[in-house]
Amino acid sequence: MFRLSPSLLARCVSAIPLNTWQGNSRHLAKLNRIYNMEQRKVIVFHEEDSDSVDISFRFVSEKRKVDRIFNLRRKKDEELSTVLSRISTNISKNETKKKRKKGASEGNEGEGVSIPVTMVELSESDEKRPVALDTSCYDAFVNSAVKNALVIDDNNYHLDLNPPVVKAVELPKCVMAGYPLTVGKFKTLFADRKNCTFRWFRSEEKFETPKEAQSKLHAIKWVDLEVAYSVSPTNEDVGCLLKVVITPYLNDRRGEDVEVISSTLVSAGPGVCPFEHRHEHTAVLAGEKSLRVISYNILADLYADGDFARKHLFPTCPSYAMDIDYRKQLLIKELLGYNGDLICMQEVDEKVFNYDLEPVLSHIGFEGHFDAKAGQVTEGLAVFYRTGKLRLLERNRFVLSTELQTNVLFSDMWEKLQTNEKVKERVSERSTVLQVSVLESVEDPSRIIVLGNTHLYFHPNADHIRILQGGICMQLLQQIICLYQTKVQRNVLKVLKFTITMKWKVPVAYLRIQTILLDSMVVWTIFFIRLINSLSRR
Repeated sequence: MFRLSPSLLARCVSAIPLNTWQGNSRHLAKLNRIYNMEQRKVIVFHEEDSDSVDISFRFVSEKRKVDRIFNLRRKKDEELSTVLSRISTNISKNETKKKRKKGASEGNEGEGVSIPVTMVELSESDEKRPVALDTSCYDAFVNSAVKNALVIDDNNYHLDLNPPVVKAVELPKCVMAGYPLTVGKFKTLFADRKNCTFRWFRSEEKFETPKEAQSKLHAIKWVDLEVAYSVSPTNEDVGCLLKVVITPYLNDRRGEDVEVISSTLVSAGPGVCPFEHRHEHTAVLAGEKSLRVISYNILADLYADGDFARKHLFPTCPSYAMDIDYRKQLLIKELLGYNGDLICMQEVDEKVFNYDLEPVLSHIGFEGHFDAKAGQVTEGLAVFYRTGKLRLLERNRFVLSTELQTNVLFSDMWEKLQTNEKVKERVSERSTVLQVSVLESVEDPSRIIVLGNTHLYFHPNADHIRILQGGICMQLLQQIICLYQTKVQRNVLKVLKFTITMKWKVPVAYLRIQTILLDSMVVWTIFFIRLINSLSRR
């Protein structure tokens, strides 16, 4: 029902994504990539289809005055002797650099000392047998990870194969008081995203500029905020930095913490937005036998991010307000405040669905799915449903132009369109899809909803195209309704992309809605035939 107003939006820029196993040391130092890695443990990563093995370990030696994390990526078929030599060389180089710096200040240069690195197989009797040096990297570090240990400078390092890990994460550079903040582009490997923990902190000190904050980064004292997937900064946090510490899990297995600090300060929000007044009417969830349905066109980024959009579609809107990263913050706050049970969205960027909408809504009890438009377009339709009330039985994606040309349901309509080449061509070229979800009530499985979500052709002079598309949608939905009525003998309610609260407990209204929709099919079909006849005479 609502389309997001760009004039309410502001700019947000992504932070640096992190790559776990490549282990860029500059990023590790800045973002504390491997935050609390235990000593004497080697983290080993290997994915099935990969031809490489990634190795990370923390080497600490008071004697050598070394405390550093080393990261290597080696070919899986590389001999163990070569891998061990590379590990030794990397550690020695680090020690040599430190000695040279110290030697230069004292008038002499230090020389590096070779670090002994071997691999042994451990037995139950604590006997150590050297692993053959011609063993492949894969066999030594992956196949035999349970029984092998890396020995560095006479210390055993056990191998930890494929622990839960945060593969990538970012925080926005625009953080506003009063708006929920979540991590962006959050990716994990060998972990369950929903079981990861997020601990949020703010700096004790307030700063005038981000530059000032960054210059004092290592001296900042942090104040605990909460442990939750998202956090909402308050006006008291304006001028502070925020930090999140993420711990990945897979069941009871815990991975290494990752710490990310915002690169900008918390700023004041845009004030009271119009949707906050609407929230007054949806402050609580719909009752046990009620459903609240939301439909929202959220304006795809590909239609907002460009010169044409800025100059012609939204000429009065400042450029910062068109940025998708800021719009997401307003959108998420608005959606959460409606306390809906069914959410239908149009013009959804696939990346926004995957990295923002799905993670946020799944944390509050929703499941959802995305269906892209036909062709090469990266935007489409999304549906979310509250799992406490609804259960998905079936889902389908229909390309309307394809259905029109191939489905026997529309053979008469397609035949009529042959007499008007311009209309036929215009309808056939559209990428419009219908997203259909069949859901049943968790409380009463005898009640089924057939939900249709679509975004019809937008052009101002295309009313006749939209009518044809609407008719195709109605007939497809009716076909599914009839199928379920015949198959399971249950009452089926059809909803086609509109916002309404429906009460299961009023059977008269329930049946009346259904009857009106069924009767309207006859009227719509007659109207389509008349419309096509009219178009063919032009």
